[in-house]
Amino acid sequence: VTLGASTMVLSYNNPDTFYIGTGDRDAGDAAGYGVIYSMNGGSTFSARNTGMGNVTVSKILMHPKNSAILIAATNSGIFRSTNSGALWTKTTGTLNFSDIDFHPFNPSIVYATSYGLFYRSTDGGGSFSQITNGVPSSGMQRGQIAVTKSDRGRVYFLVSLNSKFGGFYVSLDSGLSFTNANSSPAN
Repeated sequence: VTLGASTMVLSYNNPDTFYIGTGDRDAGDAAGYGVIYSMNGGSTFSARNTGMGNVTVSKILMHPKNSAILIAATNSGIFRSTNSGALWTKTTGTLNFSDIDFHPFNPSIVYATSYGLFYRSTDGGGSFSQITNGVPSSGMQRGQIAVTKSDRGRVYFLVSLNSKFGGFYVSLDSGLSFTNANSSPAN
């Protein structure tokens, strides 16, 4: 069995406990089996994909104040667990989500991207709404999100179109609206 891995998160409570998101999120040449888990530093692993199934996981987040809460961006939507991955609940439609991040100071706010579209949650990943103020609302291919603790309202959003640079957007209000900072990078 070929096992691809696209993401891993280590518990801040116990360095021997970690979660791996399986599948190849970029080329798709390794099947996704959801999340696998180790509580003994990787000596053994077990599946933690109940409710999620065999999906490709692009990124896993662990809540910064409650390690039992996990959020996973997958090729079949966003899933959330409140019991350390024992059971996952889908909180979006079946879109292919490639990136997800917590607001650096408020874990109730979660940012996500699917096909270069920007989504925002205000209930800790329980539900998401698409943000269209200043960012593309269709036609993009992929997006990446970055946040910083040095400016709590700043969110960067990089998108691609036809495997090329599609735009670089900046939000100063925690992802409610964006401005296009650059649409043609240096060659």
